[in-house]
Amino acid sequence: MTLTPLAIEHAYMTFLFPFAYHPKNRKELCEKLESEGFTFFTLQNKELENAFYSEGITVSHEEIAQFFYPYVEDKLFPAKSNSQDFLRFSKSFNITGFLQSKHETFPYQILSTDITLCPFGTGIITIRLQMTDEIKEFSDVVNFIHYFRVLEAKLEEEKGTNHHFEFGHYQSTSELLFQYLLPFLEDYLIHYKTNTYGGLPFLEDERMLVSAYLLSAENAEIKNEHLFRLGQVDGKKPDGVPFISSTNPEYITNYVTEHTHVRWAPSSYVVTSTQSQITIANRPFSKSVRDIEKFMGIHYYNLLIHYFYRMMLLKVAFEHSEINWSKDKLVVDDLIELITRFSSHYYFDDVVVRTEGKEISQMLQKIFRIQEHYLETKTTLDNLYRALEDRSDKRNNKLLFILTVFTVVSGIYGMNLVIEEWNGQVNWSNVWTYSIFEWLALLTALSGITLAFVLTCYSTFKVIRNHLHRYKRNGPH
Repeated sequence: MTLTPLAIEHAYMTFLFPFAYHPKNRKELCEKLESEGFTFFTLQNKELENAFYSEGITVSHEEIAQFFYPYVEDKLFPAKSNSQDFLRFSKSFNITGFLQSKHETFPYQILSTDITLCPFGTGIITIRLQMTDEIKEFSDVVNFIHYFRVLEAKLEEEKGTNHHFEFGHYQSTSELLFQYLLPFLEDYLIHYKTNTYGGLPFLEDERMLVSAYLLSAENAEIKNEHLFRLGQVDGKKPDGVPFISSTNPEYITNYVTEHTHVRWAPSSYVVTSTQSQITIANRPFSKSVRDIEKFMGIHYYNLLIHYFYRMMLLKVAFEHSEINWSKDKLVVDDLIELITRFSSHYYFDDVVVRTEGKEISQMLQKIFRIQEHYLETKTTLDNLYRALEDRSDKRNNKLLFILTVFTVVSGIYGMNLVIEEWNGQVNWSNVWTYSIFEWLALLTALSGITLAFVLTCYSTFKVIRNHLHRYKRNGPH
């Protein structure tokens, strides 16, 4: 299949990398970020409107505030860093280097980096950059996106890619991220499992999610093949030949119809998939600045909150699959508490006020399958809760049976089960001379005292264990 070339004159990108941290270290991490030169982001600070973006790009904080419903805005943009909601810390870098693959060199500039601390011990690293050549071929831009979003190259065709800057050379995007941009962050990360990158169950395919705004030559024809390749991030084969992962025109058309927002076609398209959300337009730069500002502002946050939804639901699904039914009662309780708090405080079907934003939001929900994951999770946890209740009922019934038997024996025969010797000084050497009723009285008394002691110790143990578990998980309140 012959692919149509397309000249790209401007390319802006944001790469999103999810991570997990201990909620009890949240305050310490905030202090560390500020000591490393990161600025706490608030909508009230208007000086930040053009601090972290490309030259000539200003992201209006008032527009962001009006884009989301108030109940979402309050959680996305808290005024103080001691909030338990979303906390964004940003730092400007403006460093220029290039990515070297086996066959090509891609110059680019890292504009800034965000670390957004989300609720429930999750977070998102955002890397903003732009490619610096004035005119680039479409396949080269998509190829750069493909290579950059790979944290650690494991496939043979992806190996051999390096990042080069005046201050150093890095063998992978992961090295660039954790050795230069955020060298302090690894100390705060937690790992769920050992067979995935960073131990993260919600980092799919060990690649970052990419959002991009590409500006082609004015009035250039944007074809379905271009939109399909953006959704699939199809750049070039290892030998440098442009690549598309389908040769079926009907399949490509159906894919584009399902994954593309065409409100502003034929001058602008937004392609959304589980690995990317990319806008491509064919207007002059002077007429596109406003759209680029939206891309870095309101549309970025629209993507971020839906990505958070997807992360949380994948996290809950993973933790449920790891439950040891015989031992992890506390984990089960935590899981039920987590999804309940998530549902009531952060998960909303409708987050955006404006029509265009609603349409893109609906596209994200559909492609990320958020509603499906949510319903599956709720159903699974409902079944889990009922199963736990059944187990608890069975334990309570057994305990109630024991107590009933004990109460019946001591109640019915209580008036007769008297050992006269106990009215004075007890001589335990006379135990062997007790009658059968006196033995029954002795055993009833000892078993009652033992049962009360055991129940008291067990209840105390559970209270202490729950307290220590919550302290270990969340730290002091």
